[in-house]
Amino acid sequence: MTDAVITLSSEEAGRLLQEQLKRWPLAAANYHALRLVETRSYDLGGFTIRTQYNPARIVSSGAKTDAKSIEKRPCFLCLHHLPKEQIKLSFRFGEEYLLLCNPYPIFSEHFTIPSVAHQPQEITSRLEDFLRISRALDKYTLFYNGPKSGASAPDHAHFQAVSSYEMPLDGEIDTIQTSRERILIDTEEGSLSLLTHYVRNGFVIRTKSLEQAKRFFYLLCNVAGKGEEPDMNLFCRYRNEMWQIVLILRKAHRPWQYAAQGEEQILTSPGAADVGGLFITPRREDFDKITVAVLRDIYGQVCYNDAEIAEFRDKIMANWHNIKNKP
Repeated sequence: MTDAVITLSSEEAGRLLQEQLKRWPLAAANYHALRLVETRSYDLGGFTIRTQYNPARIVSSGAKTDAKSIEKRPCFLCLHHLPKEQIKLSFRFGEEYLLLCNPYPIFSEHFTIPSVAHQPQEITSRLEDFLRISRALDKYTLFYNGPKSGASAPDHAHFQAVSSYEMPLDGEIDTIQTSRERILIDTEEGSLSLLTHYVRNGFVIRTKSLEQAKRFFYLLCNVAGKGEEPDMNLFCRYRNEMWQIVLILRKAHRPWQYAAQGEEQILTSPGAADVGGLFITPRREDFDKITVAVLRDIYGQVCYNDAEIAEFRDKIMANWHNIKNKP
């Protein structure tokens, strides 16, 4: 397989990964090491957080994302800075993107999908691209880290596609509808639900309509972002001709433990994988510190609790009423 323009599909992504593992020793070594990583599971009251000790992820977890540090370093997602061993497959959904094998994987199949153009990380102008890519990569879960919500390259627009069901969120969101979701809006084209009692609370959109998905998403952004893109992690799977979108709003980028000194420090910079229930620890000492109480504390700092997320409910309903009644 050579660098080329492709018609995006799950099959094409699978072929890319297999070919890349043959041609790129770094990627091959890290995917092999991933099969040997240590994991532990924690029950937080009917749902699971799984920790992963993954030393290779120190590059991402420890990334400096302040404006001054970003300005000083070359953008590692720009085409001319990519490693020569990396196969670069381009495709177009509105904008032009690359499909790349992530050489520092968290998942058994892990892809990065950057825009060819060097533009800031944001989703509001790229939502339709995001949804169409999800439909094309229907064997994977697509996710987006906001620029202050886990993105290690907030200066370059990108998504990620990963093996479905390796994040606990993927399986749990199929089964918790009655216990943790409250439907706010239910139409013939789809539904919008409030997700609570889940430590990392948010909203779930289910629809077969691209336009309905966009309406619900922008409704949430207008309420939570007050005219700007809110801090978020966004997940999407396309199954049975339906999009299932989970939007987890964020209230902080990192917990206090990230900057702590000595024994109190835990080097965690929660992104979509962590919010999806796969909590990454690149250092052994951090992996060994994790308890249910520590997990609840960290998620409680970076995500909205039940009462906080519920405050958006009335605003959402009022805004939806106004949208429906517009002439």
